[in-house]
Amino acid sequence: MKKVTTAYFSPTGNSKKYSILLAEKIGLPFEQLDFTKKENRQNNFIFSKEDIVIFSAPVYAGRLPNINLFENVEGNGAYAICMVTYGNREYDDALLELKDKCEQKGFHVIAAAAWIGKHTYSEILGADRPNEKDILKIEELATYIYDGIEKQKFQGEHLKVKGNPNYCEHKALSFVPQPNEKCSQCGSCIKKCPVGAIDSKTLLADAEKCISCFACVKGCTKHARKTENTFFPKLVEKLETSLKEIEKEAEIFLLE
Repeated sequence: MKKVTTAYFSPTGNSKKYSILLAEKIGLPFEQLDFTKKENRQNNFIFSKEDIVIFSAPVYAGRLPNINLFENVEGNGAYAICMVTYGNREYDDALLELKDKCEQKGFHVIAAAAWIGKHTYSEILGADRPNEKDILKIEELATYIYDGIEKQKFQGEHLKVKGNPNYCEHKALSFVPQPNEKCSQCGSCIKKCPVGAIDSKTLLADAEKCISCFACVKGCTKHARKTENTFFPKLVEKLETSLKEIEKEAEIFLLE
């Protein structure tokens, strides 16, 4: 029997949620490896053919987060499932990018999936996901993985997923959350920030380091952080107007 590891980067919880749901449905013992923590992106992790690793990350403007993500892992033939989460717009090239990265690191990618989760910038887009259809797809994927391990039918096959091999450019997002008058200086935002962008004394975010993941916004119980970018409310309104009536379905990709 193989060992399952959920390896996720999940500032607002979507990618963690889906990776753990899948691991639970597979039914094998599993452990969590949280790459949202900066120290885990600095330590090295070596896997073997006895491992199954569920990689999961959010989509930012069609790409994986523009940080040193999953660079410190070594597959050595371990099975990998690649998953991305997005807020009901598009996942563009992010899933292909994650699959390529895992293959370059020596993993045998046996499945992939794109899931819809609550949008980083909206309270309504994807708010009810995962839904019943998502759970059925998770169960389908889990059964495929477990049966494939038992029958050893994954050998020597190449997985195809959607995406352009000439990935779209990383778009710099200028939505940098800063403390407002409600801030009590508790410092919880510092712990939430996955890239160390928040100053420990002033609690101001460094625009050069911030990746606009809004972990500090979502994690502040006092609602004391927000972006001052005047375009932000217009963007949210535009997204909600164009996407709230479109209920996209999750997609899974299996070896042929």
